[in-house]
Amino acid sequence: MGSYSNSLINSYNKALQRTRNSFNREQSNLTIGITDTPLEQAILPEMIKAFHREYPNCKIFLEEFDHNRLKHHLIDHDSDVIFTTHDDITDLAEVKYYHLFSGHFVAIIPVDHHLSDREELELDDLAGKKILLMDNNWCPPEQLKLQETIRKKVDDLDISYVNDVEIVSLMVKAGLGITVMPSFVAIEKTDEIKAVKLNYPAPLDYGLVCRKDEADPLVLAFCQVMQEQAEGM
Repeated sequence: MGSYSNSLINSYNKALQRTRNSFNREQSNLTIGITDTPLEQAILPEMIKAFHREYPNCKIFLEEFDHNRLKHHLIDHDSDVIFTTHDDITDLAEVKYYHLFSGHFVAIIPVDHHLSDREELELDDLAGKKILLMDNNWCPPEQLKLQETIRKKVDDLDISYVNDVEIVSLMVKAGLGITVMPSFVAIEKTDEIKAVKLNYPAPLDYGLVCRKDEADPLVLAFCQVMQEQAEGM
């Protein structure tokens, strides 16, 4: 209830800000939705700074929700643009996708685990291990398919479910289990965790999404700058 109330308050404050900005054509607002992955924590500060250098009068809001709520915020015009995986928006006809990165699934493993020195893992290599899976609300379709495959086909698993990407990374660092995620979500810290490729072919792309009927040139400019920044990484 608290999160919902905060969302209403934020929406009200942003609406009030837009009203004030109507008297100042030099300034505009941009609301960006994220799921706060390690990747976003690592790259978005510099990418947003690059945009802000070109558009210094733009007031930027960041909001964090699970991927399902982010999609609703975009469609309901509460967010102008969201960062997410491509497979997560294939059911939405009214959006436009801007590609940033491609990747593959990896297992995130404590650096002192015996599997951490492998170049690639089969799903069966996870048999008998402690596995940390993401709650369904935090799973785009391809990740959910992988997790269901692991749950049904890999033997003797000790599974725990987690509802936050940062928390699951922390749990891996603490030696509480192994998790799986797209390579563009994971940020490897070689003194703590290793990202080992999974032999599990799946189409994985990450980017940002706006509404297809979006006419605000500032939103389109943001998407273009983000693509330019991603190409330089």
